[in-house]
Amino acid sequence: MIKSSKIIIIFCLFFLIIKVFSISLTNFDLFGDEAQYWAWSKNLDFGYFSKPPLLPWFIHVYCLVFGDSFFALKMISISIYCLTSILIYSISMQLNKNKELSTYTAIAFFLMPGVTVSSFLLSTDVLLILFWSLALLQLLKIKKNPNFYRFVLLGIFVGLAFLTKYAGIYFFICIFFYILIDKKIRATFLKNKLSALFFIFTFILVIFPNVIWNIQNNWITFQHTADNASLDRTAVNIRGGAEFVFSQIIMIGPILFLCLVFVIKKIKIDENSIFLLSFSLPVFFIVLIEALIVRANANWAAVSLIAFLLFFVNQTYIINKKIIIWNNYLNFFIGTYLFYLIAISSNISAFDRINGITEFSERLDKITTNYNHLVIGDRMLFSNIKYIYRNKKTNLLTPFAPGSKIGHHFQTSSPLLEKHNDNFLYIGYIDQIKYLSNKKVIKLLESREVIFSNETLEIYEVIF
Repeated sequence: MIKSSKIIIIFCLFFLIIKVFSISLTNFDLFGDEAQYWAWSKNLDFGYFSKPPLLPWFIHVYCLVFGDSFFALKMISISIYCLTSILIYSISMQLNKNKELSTYTAIAFFLMPGVTVSSFLLSTDVLLILFWSLALLQLLKIKKNPNFYRFVLLGIFVGLAFLTKYAGIYFFICIFFYILIDKKIRATFLKNKLSALFFIFTFILVIFPNVIWNIQNNWITFQHTADNASLDRTAVNIRGGAEFVFSQIIMIGPILFLCLVFVIKKIKIDENSIFLLSFSLPVFFIVLIEALIVRANANWAAVSLIAFLLFFVNQTYIINKKIIIWNNYLNFFIGTYLFYLIAISSNISAFDRINGITEFSERLDKITTNYNHLVIGDRMLFSNIKYIYRNKKTNLLTPFAPGSKIGHHFQTSSPLLEKHNDNFLYIGYIDQIKYLSNKKVIKLLESREVIFSNETLEIYEVIF
């Protein structure tokens, strides 16, 4: 292994220390979604309104061991990405049998801008990428040695990916294209039909509790996913498509991308390339089409970046390995700067949503002492306050008019009932609580401009 590789491994360890140190120093709060996943973990179920259940279950077990402090929760993503980096090394070794290239690839993954940003966020993508990587590694092992138990493990890993985020279903689309294109893997599955059936059976067995939960809850999660996709409001969106493509370039690293663009004629399409493109291009184009006709968030194609990165690094290594080194250096400095901003709790607008929530809750403490109930209309603020108030006895509720469409999980788990008759403090719009049937007096206590919201928060006293 050349000297440059050893130097950047040291940089990676230094970067890991920077991440941990920055999180211990920052005054930022959890993102609303992070606090929501923590709240779900306190009420374990086989499904939730907007996501499958694996992340809340994982958080529940993790918190039993390490606690649920801000620092402890933030360490989940960092720790898992360290493990995933090792898996990326193993995948590269299965493909290339080259320790130097595999080391470069694992480092490139760890320093990849998309992973750097995601390592500060507790999201379903973190576990999804872990189990997707395990599934890719298992499939490569099956190709070389189609052991029955490896097919079963493949079903387990794909099932766990699906239980983390429904984007895990993309694996079946990718493997379909891979079997269609690659003769060797096609022959492997045809010669091991029973094992292949057990792969599918194991997958179904793993996801079965969530399927039953969805049946019992009128497929509410899939309805939310469909609403989120907004396929009923299609229109040509060239700008959205361009923004999505640009976001993928930034997430994987611009140097690697630009390198391949300039030397596209030198790209080598071999057996390894077919595998990697089969597990990246289908997902990328599915989400790109959605971005072009509706909208798409940058992380919706997160699983495609694993194979894309491996493909880009493999091709660049053939052309000029120094490009990979410079890519890693650049990504290291970008990541270091990001976590420096986190450490100093920078007031740039990118961090507005996680800035000042604890300060706002301290203000609430002074005016909630006379109330047993705090009602919050906004899902994200509800989640944040629920986490911050985790050791308080205040009962948190959220408005939900009878017969209205469910908008988030807490409307089913902590609804403000129509016949509620106990005084409460309310943060939100008056229209949201008009459905309450008992006579009441509503008094505006104060209006507050806060960093974490684009709107002025109005705090009301509701007396029955």
